[in-house]
Amino acid sequence: MAEHTHPDDERIVAYLDGELDEPGHSEFAARLASEPDLRARLDLLESGGAGISAAMESLKAQAPKARLDDILAQAIEQSRDSGDNVVPLRRMWPQAPLTTRQMVAAAVALFLLGGIANEFVRGREAPRPAAPVAEVASVEDWRQAVAEYWSLTTPDTLAIAPTPERAAAELSLASQKLGVDLADVPEAFPGLSFRGAQLFDFRGKALVQMAFLDPEHGPIAYCVIENPTRAEIPPTTETLDGFTIVHWASGGQSRLLIGRAPAERLQALAGKVAG
Repeated sequence: MAEHTHPDDERIVAYLDGELDEPGHSEFAARLASEPDLRARLDLLESGGAGISAAMESLKAQAPKARLDDILAQAIEQSRDSGDNVVPLRRMWPQAPLTTRQMVAAAVALFLLGGIANEFVRGREAPRPAAPVAEVASVEDWRQAVAEYWSLTTPDTLAIAPTPERAAAELSLASQKLGVDLADVPEAFPGLSFRGAQLFDFRGKALVQMAFLDPEHGPIAYCVIENPTRAEIPPTTETLDGFTIVHWASGGQSRLLIGRAPAERLQALAGKVAG
């Protein structure tokens, strides 16, 4: 395990901040010249200040001073009780911006406390229910994943249409994986040329993407994935990464249409399969 404290950390910080008196400064400078380990520790704390400064300033910007004072006081008290060799703060959290070296000292104390700073950043005063948040994030993430993949698709990607036999085989496999019949979907989109169905895996769930080519608006995809919450969601239009998306959920499946076509075009197509 890496060593996170040093017996001379407090004195190093005072030296870097210019807070030693003249005799103390001279004495410490002499030690630095003759003690390579001490010099290495000083270099480590000094070089680490820049990154710590940004993190600590971010903490300060998100909380009232009284809350931060309380956190740091707890850090110092707990570390003193446990006997840890933690750099003590020379003053409570200042109103003025901390110097880089002061950030080093504060970061050492907070780091050794483990969860205190992290607990604060997450906002313990307003806890969130874990399961529903995870479910919502998963639902949103699958749309993002589709958008990122679809951004690589061009008309040239879909230039070659599958043979009728291959198209039928792809739709049959996709239907089996999802437990829903997708064979008639291409016929529901007159004016679009079916360019095949692909199976993907998204976090252990089968994700089917059916590709179509619109002669006016280019590639359009119709995607279906299992929705374990079985929530019923009416068709909803949004934009994501430059795409228009119409998404909805029914019958235990989440579905979406995505493309660069106008919203009205995708909404009309959704109306043909959302019933």
